[in-house]
Order: sequence, then structure tokens, then C-alpha cells
Amino acid sequence: MLVPQLYLNGACCEAIELYQVAFNTVTDSIMFDSQKEPEKYVIHAEMHILGTRIMLSDFGGTRESSADATMEIVAIFENDEVLRKAYQVLHDKSKTITPLGSTFYSQCLVQFIDKFGVRWCFMV
Repeated sequence: MLVPQLYLNGACCEAIELYQVAFNTVTDSIMFDSQKEPEKYVIHAEMHILGTRIMLSDFGGTRESSADATMEIVAIFENDEVLRKAYQVLHDKSKTITPLGSTFYSQCLVQFIDKFGVRWCFMV
């Protein structure tokens, strides 16, 4: 089993809130660092996005290196409507890579980097 781990460098709580809305999910578990910022600095959190477990944390990654050149999270939605709703939630302050539209392999696709630096490909 492979489980993606997102390092959000202080924005984990905000990302969790947005991802819960975008993907109509809840956080399965969350642990905070009481020594840093109680109820703010996330040591470890887990949620399920489209059936896949994702782990999130404020602890770990650095801004000095970027994974967006080598990987993205591909989210495959059941239809265009659900995809568009999720994208609308995450679109603010994101950087578009491939604009929302159809391709020869997907009736609806968009690639972008969200405001947290996570690269996504949403497709049907």
C-alpha cells in the first residue's frame, strides 16, 4: 500500500478545512503538537479522499525543494459536476497548469497547484 503524505508547513489546518469541503469528506484523525501551537500545529492527520487515505502534517517538508516537478495527486471523479464543485473550492490562489476542459482521454480535466503547493490533476 502507498499512502501520500502532504507536508503543509504551517497551513495544515487550513488545508484540511478546504479539502473536507472540496472532497466532501471528514478528517479521520488529527494530532496536534501541544508544545508548538496547541490546536494549530498538526503533527499527523488522516483523511480519505475519493477512497484513498491521505496523511497530512505541518512537520516534515521544506520549501527548499518542490515535488510539483515530479509528482501530482490524480483525483478521478464520478462526473463533471462533482469535479467542478471540488475545483471551485480549491481554485482560489491556485496556479493553473492545464485549464479546465476536455482532452482526448478525459471528458473533463484540470491540472493545477493549489495554494498550499500541492499539485493536482482532477479528471473524469
